[in-house]
Amino acid sequence: MHKTARQKYVLDLIIEQGQASITELAEKLQVSADTIRRDLTDLEKQGLAQKNHGGAIALDLSGMNRQSRNTLLPETKQRLGRAVAQRVPTGSTLFLDAGSTVMAVATFLQGPLKAITTSLDIAQHFSDRDDIELILLGGQWDQKQRLFAGSATLSLLSRYRADIAILGACAIHAQLGLSASKEADADVKRAMLAASHEHWIVADHMKLNHCEPWLVAGVSEIHQLFIDRPWAELGDTGALQVTVCAE
Repeated sequence: MHKTARQKYVLDLIIEQGQASITELAEKLQVSADTIRRDLTDLEKQGLAQKNHGGAIALDLSGMNRQSRNTLLPETKQRLGRAVAQRVPTGSTLFLDAGSTVMAVATFLQGPLKAITTSLDIAQHFSDRDDIELILLGGQWDQKQRLFAGSATLSLLSRYRADIAILGACAIHAQLGLSASKEADADVKRAMLAASHEHWIVADHMKLNHCEPWLVAGVSEIHQLFIDRPWAELGDTGALQVTVCAE
């Protein structure tokens, strides 16, 4: 198997399982452990994977730039995006978080709608749409995450209210809730939730059962959760409505 194809297989396996060991990868690919180590070194240099304790390898989601994240699970994100967009009532005012999964939601939205976003990519997507009233929340530009954040962004956001906040997830845990890898991003997410009537979260399975340093909200504060596979650890969902967008 060619090096590029082998590394793609490694990434696909990690995406599916969450992590993999060097021994497991070597056995599945019928190559030496040294070959796998070289592949993993290449993937680490690209910012795609990281070594964990015991030789396990996992995706480095928090360290990835937005472009790298966009290449992961494209079909899953499209499926999630379509499912969320279909639930949005016509005429709604929306807060739209930044991120590739929320971008997928944006591609399927039908107006008339008002969209308030910190994402330059979503704003560009809507810029020629006559049926979308667009408000871009400026502020300090984060090139890596492709979003605006900071005190100026929060000040602008405080002027608005929305029917629904649609947020992506850096990580979501059944007990520890929704969290973000950057403090400024968590601040914006919390402000969107505080200024909206309904709280919708859309997340693929790579974000489940993980936690990042900055708390956004507890699971009890979420009204609708859209995921791509059943989440056994969630347990009793109470008032939370969970939509599983399986293949």
